[in-house]
Amino acid sequence: MQRPEDSTFSVPRFLSFIDLAYLLEAAKAADEHLAAKLPDGSTEDGRNAIGNLNATRQSLLRAVFIASYAIVEQNLDELVVMARAKADVLLAPSDLKDRGIARSLTYATKVLGTKIDTGATHWKDLLLMQDLRNHLVHYGSDFADTKDHGDRFKRFANSEYVTLRPVICFTIAQMEHLFDLYMTCVRDFSK
Repeated sequence: MQRPEDSTFSVPRFLSFIDLAYLLEAAKAADEHLAAKLPDGSTEDGRNAIGNLNATRQSLLRAVFIASYAIVEQNLDELVVMARAKADVLLAPSDLKDRGIARSLTYATKVLGTKIDTGATHWKDLLLMQDLRNHLVHYGSDFADTKDHGDRFKRFANSEYVTLRPVICFTIAQMEHLFDLYMTCVRDFSK
């Protein structure tokens, strides 16, 4: 028998961006909890504890970033699937060569005829976040000593959504700003 405290809810895929609010609140609570455990750092043990707690905080925030990006990607994909059904179009989003958010944007603009200014700053920022997400998933939070990784580092370093120390790090304020970006893109995509 399921315990009442184990109950959970989910939302239809086209409303999945609602999960962003839950995710952000969980990240804030965890970050506050871990921040409260930080010692003063006046001893070697204290400095080590700070390093370990901050590594834990960053691992959590990077996971929140990856999960939140996936939620937005799924939401945009579901919106084009629903629009396709409504428009009775034979070509499916999966028939396109693009993947992820780029596929949803291509499908919406080229197949459904939706007017979306993909050159707008918020879309450019979101696609940069896609590159950041891909880097985290495929290479982790640090950068190799290669031209490709050096180029990425320079692009990410100019973003207001992430901090490089020199590894990929986030603050709660950056997460909130990132979630505002997500909502701007979802609203623009949905109009």
